[in-house]
Amino acid sequence: MYTNLFWNEERDLPPDSGFSLFGPDHLVTLILILVFLITIIVLFNKTGTQKRVIIFRIIAVVLPVLEMWKIIMLLSCNRMDKGHLPLHLCSMAIYIYPIIIFTNNERVRETLSEISAITLLPAAVSALLFPDWTMYPILNFYCIHAFIWHSLQVLFPILCIINGWCTPSVRNIWKNSIFLLVGGMIIWLFDLMLSCNYWFLREPVQGTPLEWLYNGFGQYRYLPALFVLATLVNLISYFMFYMIKKSLLFR
Repeated sequence: MYTNLFWNEERDLPPDSGFSLFGPDHLVTLILILVFLITIIVLFNKTGTQKRVIIFRIIAVVLPVLEMWKIIMLLSCNRMDKGHLPLHLCSMAIYIYPIIIFTNNERVRETLSEISAITLLPAAVSALLFPDWTMYPILNFYCIHAFIWHSLQVLFPILCIINGWCTPSVRNIWKNSIFLLVGGMIIWLFDLMLSCNYWFLREPVQGTPLEWLYNGFGQYRYLPALFVLATLVNLISYFMFYMIKKSLLFR
């Protein structure tokens, strides 16, 4: 079944062909991703400056290439539509990461690196834990693409911190808030005009904490509650980085 359905987009899949949230396939995939991340981080720590720059550039280039590959595949089977545009919160990586690696402005690099670490990284981790692509078989192109995509998005900001490009400070939380507010407003208008659901601003993914938020606060208070949740996640991220830094200093 998996082989026959490898290239199928979700509308071409038979019912019940996907994987279960935290089922065996999902858990094994998460373990493999964790092993991959740890391996790259260990190797990164042992490399010199030039090789580190190469690793950064590879990730920054691979992400948009992967997205282009996906779009080409969707176009080839006549399944490309407004719902497949690279406009989700996680998709912001293809615009932000290349700027980080190729800019000569240290302030821009530091700001975008911190936004990546505090906002995009938790979003990518949440996507891996609560994927909205469970309708696909685990050995499907779009499923594998999504797991690789979000894994690289997790990896990049961690490497930015290790490389000293940013030192997350809670005093900079306003930068993340502006990013979320301005970006969210633009995406919300786009969603409204074209009946899309980017950044999951119109409705949540079923079976995820966003659905609990939506059910708890209702349709009209969902957006404010979502922003509050995002701010809390940012604060937790800052706290975690602070505790990690403190533990490393006092080993």
